[in-house]
Formats: sequence, C-alpha cells, structure tokens
Amino acid sequence: MAWGVIAAAMAAVLVTAAWLTPAKEGMGTHEALGLPPCSLVVTSGLPCPTCGMTTAYAHAMRGQFVSAFIAQPMGLVLWAGTWLMAIYGALVAMRGRGLWINWDRLAPRLMLALGIGMMLGWGFKIAWGMAMGTININ
Repeated sequence: MAWGVIAAAMAAVLVTAAWLTPAKEGMGTHEALGLPPCSLVVTSGLPCPTCGMTTAYAHAMRGQFVSAFIAQPMGLVLWAGTWLMAIYGALVAMRGRGLWINWDRLAPRLMLALGIGMMLGWGFKIAWGMAMGTININ
C-alpha cells in the first residue's frame, strides 16, 4: 500500500508539471502554484541550487528536453527519476513485491551522486545565465 501512495504522489507531481506553463526566464514557474519568488534571487540576483526545477519539469512534460536541461540540468534528471518511481511504485503496489535493493550500500552513493548533481546543475545554471546575460555578478 505504501508503494501505491508513493506512485500516486509521483503521478501528482508529474500531472502538476504538465499543467504548469514553463516560465520563459528559465525559473519562476513555481509562482503559478502560489509560492513566493526565490529569496536568493530577490536578495542577490543569483539563482539558488533548486532554481529552475519546476520549469525543467514543466518543459520535460512537454518533451522539450533541451529547454528542460537549460532551465536546470538536475531537474531533468529528477524528472526522469520521478517517472521511474511512479512506474516502480505502481508495479510493486500491483504485484505485492519489488526488487531487492541493498539500501545500505546504495543510499550513500545515491545521496552523494544527487548532491554532486545538484551542485553541477547549480553551476551550469549560473554559468549559462552569465553567458546569456540574464545573471550579472557585480
């Protein structure tokens, strides 16, 4: 039953992303959900590590993978992971059993990879913004 809840939550994220219109600026799509603008962007002009994630999901749901990557590379990776978890969760909920995974070995590596991916995505977002003239560091 827990995997069914996980699958439903992942599906809700994907449906929400499909409903949203991606922001042309490459970030800020989350504001359509009633959330405030990123406080780091407001105070410093620099995007935070998660800036562009919602925009990346919205682009990816439309098959606009290059735009999704430019909005936030890690957002595109997490979008794919969301699909995998939705499908896996639904299959486990229906079958009653899943794959045996050694989380003791996998979890630390997965967390390290996600952390490194977040930092690389953030660096790309800043570098791309500087190259395109949308971010100015003074």
